[in-house]
Amino acid sequence: MSDESRADRLRRRRAQRDKQSAASESTEPADSVSGGETGVASDPSETDDETDDADSTASESVKETRVGTYMYLPEEQRSELNFRYKELNLAYERAVGEELEKNRHFYPLVVQAGLEALDGIDGEAIRERLDRFE
Repeated sequence: MSDESRADRLRRRRAQRDKQSAASESTEPADSVSGGETGVASDPSETDDETDDADSTASESVKETRVGTYMYLPEEQRSELNFRYKELNLAYERAVGEELEKNRHFYPLVVQAGLEALDGIDGEAIRERLDRFE
């Protein structure tokens, strides 16, 4: 279910990006000829700047807006992470009505929660936690 919806979402984003780039390419020559006033604003989706900003942010891929970080995790921890993602995704989708994206939403959420949990921790407590998965 989530793989198919993710693939559909990626196709939709790619099509929107292609459509936007084709529209900007077709208006650039006309803008330079007529001094910039060509009826570009006749498209209703382009008249609402707030909507455009939200749509363009949502349509940008995570790779374009974030820094890739690679981790090596113990297998048990990776399995637990995937299981927790599925649980939280289901709860989020039921409550909000949209999917919790793994790279865009879930991983930053997990890292932030982990960082907050490590605030004020001492060396002995770190050693105890590390012993759990070494």
